[in-house]
Amino acid sequence: MTTMASGRAAARPGTLLVVGSGSAMPHHRERRADHEGRERLLRSLPAAARVLGWQDAHDTSGALREAYRNAYPRCEWQSFDGVHALHATTGPFDLIVLDQGLIPFSDPAEALRLMRQRAGPETVLAMLQPQDTSLAMLQRWVEADLTDSDDGPLARQDWRLRSLASATKLMMDAGWMPTLMDACHEAPRQDAFAQQALALAAAAGVPAATAWRQWRMRSGVVHACAPFETPACTAGARASLAVVVPTTRDAQLRVNVECSPGLHELNARVLSVRGATDPADALERAAAQVKEDWVLLCHQDVYFARGFGTRLAALLAGIDAIQRRRTLIGFAGIGVNPKTHAYEHAGFVIDRTQRFDNPASEHAVSIDELALVLPRESLLSIDPALGWHLWATDLCLQAICTHKFFPRIVRAPLFHNSHSDHQLPTAFHESAVRLRAKYPDFGPIHTLCGVIGSGTAPQGPTT
Repeated sequence: MTTMASGRAAARPGTLLVVGSGSAMPHHRERRADHEGRERLLRSLPAAARVLGWQDAHDTSGALREAYRNAYPRCEWQSFDGVHALHATTGPFDLIVLDQGLIPFSDPAEALRLMRQRAGPETVLAMLQPQDTSLAMLQRWVEADLTDSDDGPLARQDWRLRSLASATKLMMDAGWMPTLMDACHEAPRQDAFAQQALALAAAAGVPAATAWRQWRMRSGVVHACAPFETPACTAGARASLAVVVPTTRDAQLRVNVECSPGLHELNARVLSVRGATDPADALERAAAQVKEDWVLLCHQDVYFARGFGTRLAALLAGIDAIQRRRTLIGFAGIGVNPKTHAYEHAGFVIDRTQRFDNPASEHAVSIDELALVLPRESLLSIDPALGWHLWATDLCLQAICTHKFFPRIVRAPLFHNSHSDHQLPTAFHESAVRLRAKYPDFGPIHTLCGVIGSGTAPQGPTT
């Protein structure tokens, strides 16, 4: 160990001296990001007559509350600083504001349920969601030293609350359906670690664009609504249903499908099919194990929130055995408006960070492949020539053109927790050519990824 002596006065303990070029310390950047995030949150808040807002017991200024009152002086703002205080509030409130996200709550699920009970049909839950799944945090884990000064992210207990994806699941299970309104981002990094991290992301199946989007987000402004009624009871929800999942990444399957409370409500069996060449192959391989009346065929990155199973069980119970073979149910897609005969978006899904929130449809012409339900013995068959793309739209066209019935798109709380970069691969366009050739007289085929046969190429998912 080398010691250095100097006649100059020593720095006080805790003082940082930067010799040469340097940048601000991480906790300084964190404070700036928190300030910027609260400013963005404030700008996003709609006018409301009754507001319920989190206020830390040590925050005597109530800066956010006062700023909102300055903008809307007639509003009634009621502050609370914990679950105990929530119990004492009386709804409904038009707006609920959480400027520290879910971090202050020891039991965020209970807090969210209590807020849901104090919400009206049009209530907005607005919150600043921290996002600590950053490149800087990845570097901390690689360096294998998790010391955290100044009460940084690693000093806090529940990491689920510091990830947008995991917080989305918590919110949905409590009846809140979120969408990302705005975000604070770090400056892009071009250093050697950042470039090597992209190779690590690729090895995990995460495209570069998605990795950058997740790593750079410092915090997000989230607005949530509560469009679904709370199920009266989920204990007795049962349906003769098997879940078939073509699986390429076990980790995605475990944190999404396998831990979905909406599937646990049904006591549904999950059949994970490895090495399938296409969805038809996956269904055929699982067929010998399927004894149930219905099959839910879904992606490995779909999370079925609390209440999903109860709703699906009630829906399937209303379909008699005679009509079962003539049934196809999707959760997001394109339907035909029976009054205007216009094509329109249909169904509900939280797609990555955005809420796709549209009416149900009894006249579906295209279904997104993220999840669908069909009977074990269906009149329809998946065309292996289409590969992994547009096969569910083909099922819709089979139903309409050959068997003379319309599939349905219903509304249920599910989360497409995808790592997709929203770019359509070459295989999609090849499937589109095959689909167009199968139905030359159908006219333009409307899908969530664009219109096939319109003269312009589909541009990417619109969910």
